[in-house]
Amino acid sequence: MKKFSLLLFTALVAFSISAQEVQNVSQGTVYLKNKGSDNWYIGLGGGTNLYMTKGESDADASFGDRLGWMGQLEIGRWNSPNWGARLVIDGGHIKHVNTAVTAPFGPEKNWVGGHVDIMYNIINAWGTYNPDRVYSLIPYLGIGYMYGLDNDWKRPNPDNGLFESQNQTLTYNVGLINNFQISNSVAIFVELGLRLADAGFDGETGPGIGENISYDGIVTGTAGIKFGLGGKQDFTPAELMDYNLINDLNSQINRLRAENEQLRQRPESCPECPEVQPTVTEAVYVPNVVFFRINSSTIDRGQQVSVYNTAEYMKANDSAKVNIVAYADRQTGTPEYNFALSERRARAVADALINDHGINSDRISIDWKGDTEQPYAENDWNRVAIFFVD
Repeated sequence: MKKFSLLLFTALVAFSISAQEVQNVSQGTVYLKNKGSDNWYIGLGGGTNLYMTKGESDADASFGDRLGWMGQLEIGRWNSPNWGARLVIDGGHIKHVNTAVTAPFGPEKNWVGGHVDIMYNIINAWGTYNPDRVYSLIPYLGIGYMYGLDNDWKRPNPDNGLFESQNQTLTYNVGLINNFQISNSVAIFVELGLRLADAGFDGETGPGIGENISYDGIVTGTAGIKFGLGGKQDFTPAELMDYNLINDLNSQINRLRAENEQLRQRPESCPECPEVQPTVTEAVYVPNVVFFRINSSTIDRGQQVSVYNTAEYMKANDSAKVNIVAYADRQTGTPEYNFALSERRARAVADALINDHGINSDRISIDWKGDTEQPYAENDWNRVAIFFVD
């Protein structure tokens, strides 16, 4: 039992350290790192408990006669949309119906204690993170401690020291939290839990939960309210560019550096040449493209320069019109989904020209191809919108 306690405690400490070093990574998505003061909450709740041993189950008593009361105060923090940890301080009243339970414990007793838990948000981990989601299912696993008192909240062995030959035990805690988010900082919870305690915590050393299980079980049910402790309570996904696109841009930079090096090696002077009269040429539009992240129609900051360049060209050429054609890559998503996604991309680029740069909507047309056409051989590059200027 001590070895298992040490192992579980070590796991909790390791989680706490790793959660600080590698924060806010969830389901393959990278989230911006929040401040240390963000994502903390405090909760207050109350409910009931049911002591579970073979002797309690065999006793002739109704379910209601076996229910005691309890309350809890908790403070916790979410290190990512999936993972969090909390400290719970709790206490309550246990009703025993097993006649084998004797003094100094008696048929009823009080207790105080607490536990440290790791929490795992299944909805976020198995689905997608949504800060506005109302319901979340959160299993937890932890280790704790209970200190048994008599019915008057006194030590059962008053002649001994506080922790000397008293009624106390380590506990192993599991449970499910049903979380209902009311606002960004307020939530209601309904929690069902089970804690395993030493078989002698009730004063009777007979079988615990069953013939082959020596631990006593305590089933708990609580409900209450949680409040955010100030600071940021949600997580913000980081907008990352595709590696293939970054590599392509780096290749272009290296090529330009090589050309500059060749120009630097040329002679600084050249033979006298006849003066050439300057000629006026019309500006030539170089086609621009806007690349998108997978499953996204949001224009990344690094891609907004393409929209800006097209807008500047259209401002300098009053008669110019632009057709925006958007695509989706063929290796992800269904054709139907990709068709709708490419439409959202085309409209996002058009809205940027109109709303951010003041281009008249009469000069803009849009089209979308989904994955029916792939303008580039590289699959990832086909998450793109291309400007065609008349």
